[in-house]
Order: sequence, then structure tokens, then C-alpha cells
Amino acid sequence: MAQVRTEELGRFLRSRRNRVRPCEVGLAAGTRRRVPGLRREEVAVLANIGTSWYTWLEQGREVHPSESVLESIAEALLLDREERAHLFLLGGYPDRVANPGDSAVGEQMRTLLDELLPLPAMVTDPRYTILAFNSVERYLASDLEALAPADRNCAIQSFESPEWARTFHSDDGHRAQVVAKLRASYAESIDDPEWSPLLSRLRRNPEFCRLWDSGTVGRSVGRVKTIENPYVGTLKLTMTTLIAQENQRLTLSVYQPVDTVTRSRLETLHGWINDGSIERRREDGAQPSAERHLRAIAD
Repeated sequence: MAQVRTEELGRFLRSRRNRVRPCEVGLAAGTRRRVPGLRREEVAVLANIGTSWYTWLEQGREVHPSESVLESIAEALLLDREERAHLFLLGGYPDRVANPGDSAVGEQMRTLLDELLPLPAMVTDPRYTILAFNSVERYLASDLEALAPADRNCAIQSFESPEWARTFHSDDGHRAQVVAKLRASYAESIDDPEWSPLLSRLRRNPEFCRLWDSGTVGRSVGRVKTIENPYVGTLKLTMTTLIAQENQRLTLSVYQPVDTVTRSRLETLHGWINDGSIERRREDGAQPSAERHLRAIAD
């Protein structure tokens, strides 16, 4: 498979080299060119690498380019974001498939979040920072809009927010699952410099340190989550997660009800958000869950 990958890398480089016109990189076109784009030696000069070495790379030989070399080649060949991702993947650096700083959520993704209502849904990055969410997700635990952007992180809230602890039953293994998922994601994007400040903050919590140092890793699939929503009471949900094709750093997570009672309560919550009464309804939080939902239906 390594040989297949290097051969594909060579084909990809040749196709990109043939596409670039000399004038686009500040070279004279000349009258005796036998190739439609750049010569190999021109790419080598632009990337500040040896011509023979670059030739071997295009020929699919067993050479092992560093990240910095691939970055220089990407600059020389005027690769766009998707082409750079493809180059790094073929070059053996899957963690560079997306720019570590690229966490922009596009308009289509934001529209999809609203289309999923009344189901709670959010978009997160590899560190489980919540980058976008729909209105029901906003009120699933605490008010996400009221949190500072730096605090909109599932792990931070799980270990620092008493409200999240109550909502997600943190005494029932929720925190352990959060840490297991975080560790799995960490291994996939370990070069991302944003991990350091997040882990430093989380390590202030002794329970996080214990769970992290245990080495547990994994992503639970299909598990029913029991969530105590402060507005409509108990919700029983499963979570489905999808990787965004346009930016594989982003994950779309959707909560789905496992019974009709939960679906009804999600619809009730959505209705209160739409009619603007959601903040007033919070005063009902002291009532038992069943009583609270009966009052919601009556209203």
C-alpha cells in the first residue's frame, strides 16, 4: 500500500505541475517548452529542493518528504486547500489533512442545523469545542449563548459546570466517556497547538487527571443518554455523529429521541423557544419532571 500511495503522489504532482503556467509563478514562458506547465527543475527551484530528489518523488520512488518539503511544494504548485490536504494525505501526514486553525462553519452547515429542529444538533472541532448549534441544542443544558466562546467546550463544561453535571448525569459515567472520546480525538490531531491550553485547563481538575491518566480511549456508539433538561425534564436520546466532507475537522452531532415522550418534550422545548417564553419557563425548573411536562402540555 505504501508503494501505491507513493505512485499516486507522483501522478498527482505531475498533474498539478502541468497545470501551472510559468507566468503564474514569475517565470518567462519561452518558446521551446515541451511541457504544458512547469519543468521539474523549475518546481525544484521554486520549492528550494534538489531537482533529482523532486524527480524521484514524481516517479513514485520510496522517498519520504517532510511536512516542510510538502508545504514548499504546495506553495510552488499553487495548490488550494483541498489540494494541499490531498498532498499531505498522500505524503503520509493524515493529521495535516485540514489546517489546524481552520474551524469555520459554513452557511450550509448552519442551515442544516436549523433544518434538523426540533432535534438538538451542534458542530464541534476535534477538541469538542462547540462551534455552532441550533436553538434546541442551545437550551439542552445551560444557555450556550450565555457562555464565553472559550468556555463552549463539552469537556470544559462537563468538568466545570454544575449545571452540565446535573443535566448529563456526570455521576453515571458521563465524564469518563467524554475523556475517552477526547483522548481518541487527541491521537488523531496531536500536532494541533490548541490542545495544549485545553489540556492544561482541564488538568486543574483532579477527576479529569485520573480519567485521562487511566488511558481509556473509545467512542461509544448507540448508547442511550438520559438528559435532565432544566425546562421539560427527562430526555432519552441517542447521538449520531457525522464528519463534514468540506472540512474533516468538523463533526456534526445530532441527538435523536428514543421514545415518543422524548420527541414530544423536544417539540415542546422548541415551541417555547419560538414563542419567546423559554427564559420565563426556567422558573419551572424546581418542579418534578413529570409535573413540569404536564404543565407544558396544558399551556
